[in-house]
Amino acid sequence: MGEEFVLCGRCGETKPRSAFYDLRHTTQPRRPCKTCISESKRARYATNGGDRISHAQVLRDKYQLTPADYDAMLAEQDGLCAICGKAERVLGRGGRPRRLAVDRDHRTGAVRQLLCHRCNLVTWAVEDNPGLLDAVHAYLTRHR
Repeated sequence: MGEEFVLCGRCGETKPRSAFYDLRHTTQPRRPCKTCISESKRARYATNGGDRISHAQVLRDKYQLTPADYDAMLAEQDGLCAICGKAERVLGRGGRPRRLAVDRDHRTGAVRQLLCHRCNLVTWAVEDNPGLLDAVHAYLTRHR
């Protein structure tokens, strides 16, 4: 059985499967290839003056939101997490609390609300396995 080859959607080259990352939550190849992804990131980094990607860029590219959309969501939630109702407690690199995370449905991409880091992690873990919440509750009850 020979090695699998995959066509890159960006450069149009057929490359070995090992030249591709896996799509999230599957074993299917992510297109474009690793090389094209790296080149794209380098180009974005260069046009951004070598700075880290801005919050506005992440909002636009990943969630199709503007900073004004994010600010409106934040104001609507009074700056608090939509699940636990608390302000973000996790600190960023500068020692200040991080921004609330934009929560989205990973299947449809639809933006839901803003969550603290902790609630965002729980939501992410439970989204594909809702029974996990019952198992965690049973575990915690058992070890009281």
